[in-house]
Amino acid sequence: MAKRPSDPTEVIAPSDFPATTPRDLHPTSDIRFVIHELGKLTSEVGNLIGTVKSHGEKIGEVKDAISFVKGALWVIGLAALVVGSIIGLIMSGKISIAFH
Repeated sequence: MAKRPSDPTEVIAPSDFPATTPRDLHPTSDIRFVIHELGKLTSEVGNLIGTVKSHGEKIGEVKDAISFVKGALWVIGLAALVVGSIIGLIMSGKISIAFH
């Protein structure tokens, strides 16, 4: 233990220091960690929003392509039906085509 100086105006550095570590009033390392993680989460959410928008555009393009193919199949099917009906009527003899 440090001894007291005999003269009250004399200043002597202590030779012993406390052996315990001082406690934090507020654990700032935890707060910094949470703020850092929130920052990372915010940036990831921003990236996710951009990705979802690009996927929405791609889904819209696929939907348009599917609608086009459906329409084309309907037209091709209707044309095949008309041509098949005409060929069937010609083959059955109900319609005769004379080439001059």
